[in-house]
Amino acid sequence: MKRLGLIVLHGMGETKRGYADRFFSWISSRLGAADSARLVMQQVYYQDILQANEEAYFQRVQQHIDWKKLRKFMLYGICDAASLESQKVGQDSPYYIAQQRILQAFRDVYRGLEGDDRKLIIVAQSLGGQVLSNYLWDASRTSPPPHGVWSGPLEFASAGEEDFCRGKSIARLNTTGCNIPIFVAGRNRSDIKPIPRPNSYFEWHNFYDEDDVLGWPLRALSDDYAALVKADHQINSGGLLTGFNPLSHSNYWDDKDFLRPLLDQIRQHI
Repeated sequence: MKRLGLIVLHGMGETKRGYADRFFSWISSRLGAADSARLVMQQVYYQDILQANEEAYFQRVQQHIDWKKLRKFMLYGICDAASLESQKVGQDSPYYIAQQRILQAFRDVYRGLEGDDRKLIIVAQSLGGQVLSNYLWDASRTSPPPHGVWSGPLEFASAGEEDFCRGKSIARLNTTGCNIPIFVAGRNRSDIKPIPRPNSYFEWHNFYDEDDVLGWPLRALSDDYAALVKADHQINSGGLLTGFNPLSHSNYWDDKDFLRPLLDQIRQHI
């Protein structure tokens, strides 16, 4: 019986469809055929909402600039963050469309699972942590009215499906290279609020590398974050090759200090 879902979200920067295929293959190979057959995996892809426009601009200016690779990384990363946050109203906004993609992933996983005890593990890289946080925040709100996909009427096959899509069955949330602090650290500490705890068994594990300038600890944001985030795990993402510099930001999903705890979570709930 399929009881556990795994949803992953990519981060900022140039990202191709199927970005998690190798990651999923690695998980399946370590779990073995019997356990992996009980797991439903889904990846959320939202980069195409923005990437064509970013690439078109870069092509127009690249002959006038140096440090092209670094500039492209910064352009895509900062533009992704700004574009997804700047316009939250309207069904044609990047914010809304990104949430549509997340909602569809939740629906697909729910429909692929069986029984009444469906559980979900999420892995969100980089900007994906902020995108998911917005989705879950909006899913939990009724007053004031939420933004994004939860601002309008939605149809669900059952109350169970709706609860699942609102995140109420998330057992573990894992953020890697998370940059939520970039969006909220300028507020008074007492005003910085995380998503509401979705259930009694929920745990949030945040993985960061001290050399990753885009990945940050979360518990220090506020007392509320400290109460919700179970642990900030400092790891050396990328090992000897890139673990000592900012390139570590892209290597979390290859690092044993993240992968081993993730496999333990899956085996615990499968």
